Amino acid sequence: MNRKQRRAQDTKSTPLKSAEDIPLARPDFTRPTTKTLYEIAAERQAELNAKAGKPDTNSGGIKPENVVHLKIGKDGQIEPQSPSPNDTTTPESASAVPETPWLDAILLATSLSAVHFTLEVLTVHQYAQDLHFPPIIRHTIFVAWPTLIAIIALFHGLLFPASFTRTIPAQILLLRQIVYVAIANIAGCYLINVTNDKGYYAVMKSAPGIGTIWVWSVLELGLFGALAGVVGPGIYAWWNDYGIF
Repeated sequence: MNRKQRRAQDTKSTPLKSAEDIPLARPDFTRPTTKTLYEIAAERQAELNAKAGKPDTNSGGIKPENVVHLKIGKDGQIEPQSPSPNDTTTPESASAVPETPWLDAILLATSLSAVHFTLEVLTVHQYAQDLHFPPIIRHTIFVAWPTLIAIIALFHGLLFPASFTRTIPAQILLLRQIVYVAIANIAGCYLINVTNDKGYYAVMKSAPGIGTIWVWSVLELGLFGALAGVVGPGIYAWWNDYGIF
């Protein structure tokens, strides 16, 4: 009898005093005889289906359509709850809401304000006007930047209740994309018309703002949606024989 066997035999008669007194043995990898939580949940689901008069089609596992929705009432009792028929949100629409929406809106408005500042400087310089940067900077900070934040917050749903912005329905997302396409085409066509047919004063007053709105709407559409935002201005320029250069 070796040392391990003697130690294992001694532990049967004497109580364990330290970790060295525990006999060494391989773990038991055989299937447990008791029911697992998954099997208990499957049996419970089968019981609920039987009470509701539904056939037991959950032999291969718990299916999402067989999940019973419950809620806690005012008196603390558990009550059944059916999913809302008007709930048409999708995982894609829920994940489309960023974690820091206001910070994203401020950063986007800041970038677009830089675009507005650049366009205003270019339009003033185009017509040989004296460049006075203080009024341009004031107009960008106190007019363009707050206006862009308000527009972006409105279209991103930040001015609505939090329950609405938490999960945006798919219909609202589609309608918003259609509005972006319309704004991009209208702003692009109007920008081409102003820069080609209007006087220098109208260009200096309108081109920076309209150009910034056009850039913003194209950015919101994404890569493939941006193509729909430039089709209208392209056709408008071709129809009126506006040259590129």
